[in-house]
Amino acid sequence: LLWYHNVMEEEWGKTCILACETLRSELEFVMESSGSRLTVFSVESGKHLFPDKLREAIQTGLDRIPEEYRTVLLLFGFCGNAMVGVTSGARRVVLPKAADCIPIFLGSRAIRNGYGARRYFFTEGYLRAESNPVSDYEHLIGRYGGIEAREIMREMLKYYERLSIIDTGVFDVAEARTAITALSKATGIPVDVLPGDLRLIRMLIEGDWPSDEFLVIEPGAEITLTDAMSFQSVSQIG
Repeated sequence: LLWYHNVMEEEWGKTCILACETLRSELEFVMESSGSRLTVFSVESGKHLFPDKLREAIQTGLDRIPEEYRTVLLLFGFCGNAMVGVTSGARRVVLPKAADCIPIFLGSRAIRNGYGARRYFFTEGYLRAESNPVSDYEHLIGRYGGIEAREIMREMLKYYERLSIIDTGVFDVAEARTAITALSKATGIPVDVLPGDLRLIRMLIEGDWPSDEFLVIEPGAEITLTDAMSFQSVSQIG
């Protein structure tokens, strides 16, 4: 694999990764298992509810990457079109064609789309994030008390039929289920566990970028709305 990375750097220039903190554990696992030595820069995950702020954070992260890196692998979904308007600068940028992180955890857009729009997905990364339904519920209990907090969360999640933990193989699913139990009881929405697949992360870092699954932005270009509309994927709201 080190030989493969050397070949990739001959063709694409010195390469690094700019990743969302939500995907940190999965990225570290794939890199360790594949022997990857790519440098990783990160963007904190608390801005996903605010696409403009997330876009600004990603652009700032890109602009701060040292000039020696000629290719940047973006480990993000499009996240409410937060990627639209991001410019590559003097380097080549590669990212998955995914509406958000869910297809990256599940393995493909097709798998994610097959589950439909009535599941709220969780991983360890989502539970670590600054804002998620579990932390929101705890905050509401502290502010309004249990009865009103339950009513608010039932309204917020009324379109969902499952709280689904994606087992990516890198965290304790039992602990995640325990963390979600109170929310499940409050809303009456059952919890289930779905198998994850980290193939898209592996393909990204190994330079395997088929055009139906990855977007390659050349130096001096911008990610456009046309790019975002070039694939169909169900996205998670909130």
